[in-house]
Amino acid sequence: MKKTRNTNLDLLKIMSCVGVVLLHTTISGFKDTESWNYLTFLYYLGTYSIPLFFMVNGYLLLGKNEISYSYILQKVKWIFITVSIWSLIIWIYKRDFSENPIRIILDSLIQKGYFFQFWFFGALIIIYLCLPILKKFLNSINRYLLILTLLVIIGLMFELTNYLLQKPVQFYVIQTFRLWTWFFYYILGGFLAQFNLDILKKCFKSWMKVITVVLLFASPLILFVIAKDIHHNLFAEYFYDSILVKAVSLGTFLTVLTFDLNTDKNRWIINLSNQTMGVFVIHTYIMKVWEKLVGFSFAGAHFLFAIFTLSISFIVVGILLKIPYFNRIVKL
Repeated sequence: MKKTRNTNLDLLKIMSCVGVVLLHTTISGFKDTESWNYLTFLYYLGTYSIPLFFMVNGYLLLGKNEISYSYILQKVKWIFITVSIWSLIIWIYKRDFSENPIRIILDSLIQKGYFFQFWFFGALIIIYLCLPILKKFLNSINRYLLILTLLVIIGLMFELTNYLLQKPVQFYVIQTFRLWTWFFYYILGGFLAQFNLDILKKCFKSWMKVITVVLLFASPLILFVIAKDIHHNLFAEYFYDSILVKAVSLGTFLTVLTFDLNTDKNRWIINLSNQTMGVFVIHTYIMKVWEKLVGFSFAGAHFLFAIFTLSISFIVVGILLKIPYFNRIVKL
């Protein structure tokens, strides 16, 4: 029996993808002045993109009845192939032949190399390799709640430390290795997958969705104030341990998951979802095109920068998906 595709998860992937691009394109519009404007709002709205990416992946994989090492190693293999090919393409384009290509590929997984965003793949590889054992341990709702509670406590300890020191201590840990955070969101997604969708729809009331939406759109200002006055560091990456971000991420995930979407009438969602990983990969180099050819010397340039990066990235990936062999390195 063919499993029905969950279009709601596809929509969450699109939202996450857009959020990542906003994180990378809008910060330059307010970072120097540390001022509140619409770019600041869009930037901190993008904070939820990474949690949602991990939650979607956790929902899909921990929602499986069984996870074998052969299945996991196949997924890890394709991550390595994707990271390697894209790194080698840039290595050849830049004629960086004095640099060891193997080192560049491995560096990409720890927020170095040519693609700083590939730290996400590095973290995902670590999580994947733990999944078969983790799946066996998480054999009951109580065990899910136990692990999630422990990870929330760890996150609160980091938040308290940040407040006391007036700076984010996560700064000293490469994003790849902030595993207490990534495991939380991944396992949270897996936890939700243990429940029938009808039960989630029944339990997640309309008033909860309203509160989620209000918090979602109010939180950018809250995060900005904390970043400026407590963290003294504007980067959104230091908020993933925040209880506010965790609560809003959960609410946003459930709000979108419990939408009534007709798959046949929303094929565009599936089509765009298939392009999200490719957009995640190439968008930083699409950004460089704008920076080199257009720049930011006119009003509204940063907003148009975000629109340009998103639009061209989706167009390029859509074309690559139609080309044999290339289609495999823009879709994991």
